[in-house]
Amino acid sequence: MNEIKSREKQFYISLMEQSDQAKIEKICKALSSPIRLQMIRQIIDSPQTITQLAKLNEITNSTVIFHINILKDASLINIKYMPSQKGFAQVCFINFREITFGRRQMHSQKTFVHEQSMGVGRFVDAKFDTVAYATKNEIYHLPASEAFSSIRFDAELLWTFGGTVTYAFENNFLIDEKITELRFTLEICSEASYYKNDWKSDITFAVNGKELATYTSPGDFGGTRGKLNPAWWPNNLTQYGSLVTVSVTEKGTSLNNIPTSKVTLKDLNLSAGNKILFTICNKRDAKYYGGFNLFGKSFGNYEQEILLTALYEKS
Repeated sequence: MNEIKSREKQFYISLMEQSDQAKIEKICKALSSPIRLQMIRQIIDSPQTITQLAKLNEITNSTVIFHINILKDASLINIKYMPSQKGFAQVCFINFREITFGRRQMHSQKTFVHEQSMGVGRFVDAKFDTVAYATKNEIYHLPASEAFSSIRFDAELLWTFGGTVTYAFENNFLIDEKITELRFTLEICSEASYYKNDWKSDITFAVNGKELATYTSPGDFGGTRGKLNPAWWPNNLTQYGSLVTVSVTEKGTSLNNIPTSKVTLKDLNLSAGNKILFTICNKRDAKYYGGFNLFGKSFGNYEQEILLTALYEKS
């Protein structure tokens, strides 16, 4: 079941757009029921069959079907038929990553969303104190001088006690278009030996060399297993991170929806050259120089790599 993946969507819904009215009503109806909220949490934890949801919530299969039809109608879940011991079973997958209700109007005929996903080991520049990678099957501890080993391309988890790493995203989608928002979303935490839940780290993000924001990670999280971690991953090591989003608009920069600086899209010079450089680092003069863990799709709690999301308008 875990090998079948559903692509999660990111919804922006304008309260000012009449065309979004039906969508708003369906989502609000779907989320208004405690049992449906509970089902969503269960499906986020892991895809669930009708029978599994019935057992988890101590209700009948027919009642589950009634509720999941409402969730499906609101596009919050989708259903796939998958082989089971008795033929085929209906399996429910979560269908959204983020739902944002806003007051700005989104003219669907002009506004578009562009996404790029980047593996944590596919960096183009790096300077580490030390570095280690975990693939789906094995751990590799390497000296900093070997950070660019080809092993990194298979990395699903990267960790370092301190340093800088830069990723290059393509910018061809910006040709003749007007970008209105640029976001980078990633799962990240501090890095200590084994794990230390109160080990702080100041982690700074930059685009094209322009510093955007500094996130103070509260710890290197362990003690509870990450939902996606492979079975062989030791319990005494880092387990998961926090999902962090850095967003830049024409008005400034925010970190997890909290304004952090006056750096705007214009300051980033996004159309120059043939790439957008995204940098993650511990600054040597930071108050908390505590390293970082970067999580890919197979570790932690969020099934994603480093994700670039851009909203833009066609000229």
